[in-house]
Amino acid sequence: MTGGFAFNPTRWRAFADAVAFALGVNVWISVILLPGLFVGTWRTPGALLLGFAPLAVLLVGLARRSDSVLLFAFPAAVLAPTAVYPDLIASYVYGPVRFALVSASVIGYLFGASYLSSWYEPVEPVSTRPLASASEPVPARWRRRFRVYAGLALLSVAVPVALLWQVNFATEGQAFLRELYLGRVASFTALLNLAALALWVLLYWSVFMGTLRPHRTGDRDLVFALSALRSESRRGRPRPVFYVGVVAALVFMLLLLATR
Repeated sequence: MTGGFAFNPTRWRAFADAVAFALGVNVWISVILLPGLFVGTWRTPGALLLGFAPLAVLLVGLARRSDSVLLFAFPAAVLAPTAVYPDLIASYVYGPVRFALVSASVIGYLFGASYLSSWYEPVEPVSTRPLASASEPVPARWRRRFRVYAGLALLSVAVPVALLWQVNFATEGQAFLRELYLGRVASFTALLNLAALALWVLLYWSVFMGTLRPHRTGDRDLVFALSALRSESRRGRPRPVFYVGVVAALVFMLLLLATR
């Protein structure tokens, strides 16, 4: 109890759910609802069902307190209507200022949902004893890991925003699309936006996450040693030291029998 207020895990988790829901609804309004009202998308029951489907995904993620649903399924559900109705992300719908505001709302939701999901973890016991190592300076490998995490967070924001900005607001690119695909600029812009996001996910997973795996998942030397052991275990046959041990055991058995 601090300052006369007792920590109530249920209330804090409800507060985290409410904040995550508000951030998700803000993203849904910015990306789906308002552009749809502007271009007149929500005229049929099917369009309304597709437009409100992200809210159902958000509620499922909050009910199950699932990070994968909140951080992956919900953003994918928000992008789904744009694949069917590309006018939702047309250049005349998003100006530079509105694009910056929508990007900030999406980034705020992702970081907020990531942070608030930590409140779903079990509450630590009342009686705890700090480790002796807690008073020691932070080891160099952990400082390096923190820098890696900060770099990944920065890349997660900067690179996709730069790619989407280049697709939607680069003068040369828009002029090229109007010259080749007159009357279909919105459709091709939506396709390029999805391609840019897919390219970033591929680069992030294969290059950044793959290259930095030893630094972000544990001690580098230990990770390399475990990887070497894992690769050797996949060969399906014992290591040479095993045969040496078997031969030595047979020799000692023979000596024992000979001495008896």
